[in-house]
Amino acid sequence: MRALAVAGDMCYTTQDYEFWSDPILVWGYEHRAADAAECCASCHAQRRLLERGGTAEGRNGSACNTWAFCGDRAKCKERFGECWLKRNKQLNETRPPELPKGASKSEGWISGAVYENDTHLQQFSGHELVFHTKHGDITMALLPDLAPNSVAELRRAALMLAPYNGYCQNCRIYRPEKNFLVQGVIEAPGVYPAVPRHPSPPQKMVMEKGLVCWAGGSGGPHWFVNMIDQSGFKDDHLCFAKASNASMAVFDKILELPMKNKTKPSDMNGLLEPIFYNMTLRKPQR
Repeated sequence: MRALAVAGDMCYTTQDYEFWSDPILVWGYEHRAADAAECCASCHAQRRLLERGGTAEGRNGSACNTWAFCGDRAKCKERFGECWLKRNKQLNETRPPELPKGASKSEGWISGAVYENDTHLQQFSGHELVFHTKHGDITMALLPDLAPNSVAELRRAALMLAPYNGYCQNCRIYRPEKNFLVQGVIEAPGVYPAVPRHPSPPQKMVMEKGLVCWAGGSGGPHWFVNMIDQSGFKDDHLCFAKASNASMAVFDKILELPMKNKTKPSDMNGLLEPIFYNMTLRKPQR
């Protein structure tokens, strides 16, 4: 299954399958959507209605977690645009990219699932985050004790990109500062790893070499890796990962690359050519 994000809401989708579920919450005969994204958003909207207490008992007392959209005009014919909202009681027995129970081949249909309480992320709790660059892999151990919300969002983002081999459209490293830091950003359509800076656990008073933190005292999406031990930042920056020793060697290479000319001495350094990277989760290599 692939990931689809709409205004920050995410569904895992698959083409030419219909997800059969019980109960049916909204019948597609009477409920049409413009596209799969709108059907995904409709499922999330029904969930919020339930959270506000706006539904009755019975089938309307269940939260949508699966949907099916008939999106091929030629194959769907008069059923084109149907958007069925459903509840699959066995959904959490599977994890993406595995298909949910009750999935059957059906040409022309796009079906999606909404996983609750991040249960689908639990299987990646021991995985490392990897940035794949042309200069080598940057591998980092995630630090949920320091930044639990950031770690959850980064796992979610990497899982969204997994069906595309980690392709992260505008993820790039752009700022090298010798004896200080290397800075980059995580940016791709539908990928929103940024979180509020507070509340978060207390940070380390000494920012160790190799700590990867959100830049600017924020919660993302711009990040930096610390190239030396520093104590001057105190609790200002939220740190979510620790880069491996081999990865620090990749950052050392980046510090030696050609840089842009500065307009004035106080300008930040910038790489002449930003380094784009893909982002994946990977089991630690022993």
